Amino acid sequence: MDNIGNRYTLDQPLKRMRNGLLLRGMDLTFNRDVLLYTFQETDDLAHQEALRWLRKASQMSDEHFMHILDAGSEGGTLFAVLQAVMGRPLSDRLKELEITGHKALTYVYELAKGIRETRSKRLLECSVDAENLWIEDNGRLRIMNFWTEGNNGRRGVPGLALLLYQLGAKTDIPTSSISAYSFELNRLFADLSDVTRERAIALACKAYEGICTLADFQQELEGLLGIGGERKEPLLTSALPANEMMATSGQERKAALREQHVAEPKTGEPQARISAAWDRRMAELRELFRESFQLRKWYLFATAGFGVLVLLLWLTLLPHPDHVKSSKSQTIPTPDPTAVSVNRPETSKPSGSASPMPSRTAAPTAKPLDAEVQPADDGALQAKAGVVPDLVAHTREDAEKMAIASGLRYQFFMESNAAVKGAVFKQDLTPGTSVKNGDRITFWVSKGK
Repeated sequence: MDNIGNRYTLDQPLKRMRNGLLLRGMDLTFNRDVLLYTFQETDDLAHQEALRWLRKASQMSDEHFMHILDAGSEGGTLFAVLQAVMGRPLSDRLKELEITGHKALTYVYELAKGIRETRSKRLLECSVDAENLWIEDNGRLRIMNFWTEGNNGRRGVPGLALLLYQLGAKTDIPTSSISAYSFELNRLFADLSDVTRERAIALACKAYEGICTLADFQQELEGLLGIGGERKEPLLTSALPANEMMATSGQERKAALREQHVAEPKTGEPQARISAAWDRRMAELRELFRESFQLRKWYLFATAGFGVLVLLLWLTLLPHPDHVKSSKSQTIPTPDPTAVSVNRPETSKPSGSASPMPSRTAAPTAKPLDAEVQPADDGALQAKAGVVPDLVAHTREDAEKMAIASGLRYQFFMESNAAVKGAVFKQDLTPGTSVKNGDRITFWVSKGK
């Protein structure tokens, strides 16, 4: 389809989205450039439902969203004509963007206001990750598709937390490891003070795990960005009547204003007393978030330790090889060296455990086996099936062997880093934790500075 009706011509595809295609086009009626978001629904009922949400979304005008100029359906294809603004999809610019922690928090704070707007208009909750955002040349973010419901983990507060990870890690691939998430957020918030950085990481982790409401998330962001502090000074320094003081928001601000209203006739230093009370309250909040973060870390350590204990208990309860009939003949069913090489990680597993079982003696064969004479410090022999190996500081080749020996699938990325070239400097799964056979581990290999 080269055009839509007699009004819009399609010029250049920009990006393939999750459920459609984004293109540049021309509005022949007004002779202006536009962006066209096209998608299809094969089922007739789904087609009509999508068209209804699209037309409802086109009635909303907000600075956090791309402005819809026209919407409709033609030849089974649904389309939304968006106002053309200078910029590109955010997912195409992740690797080249240099974003500070303060700027990243400002981004998610503005998008949180956009989410609140869609809820007030009773629209579907759209995706707010890098895939569905447009970044203008002036740095402003806008949501492109706000008529389709986003996937779990990519909408609402978890979607905003994912966006923080994408801005820090420079990738749109989410991580399942909270430790890897915290590591990237710690690098992203390097420009913040230590106390503010701890609060920001704790808040982002709660949001990423889905245990934070939008109201709490937005309120805490205001404290981190100092937005509440900008309104605090004029309110606290003016002598307001009692009825106006009760109209201000926040329990702490109400208490401080009431204190000022009572103390001002008696003393000339009400502002100093209010500032001291406010500082004490902020210190209490910082201590509360610090304790919450420490509890979360201890919970992760306890979970990892429990998994290791379960694995050791399982290895201890394995049947002794000398008590199983024909165990030696079943250890190596054929002299095929390929089969021996594949089964090598399983035969080395009992020897690496803490159980008192004697090491298994392979049956003599007509041909020597290379798998039995490899050095004991090989990374693959140190790995255990069902346990996440520690790949950091190993070479990429050793890391691949260790991942395979642990029963894991793997993927890796090459990035510039201060670590030795070719060495692994980060992984997403925590070493020592239990995993299932076939789970995926992601690690990053240094390309040098």
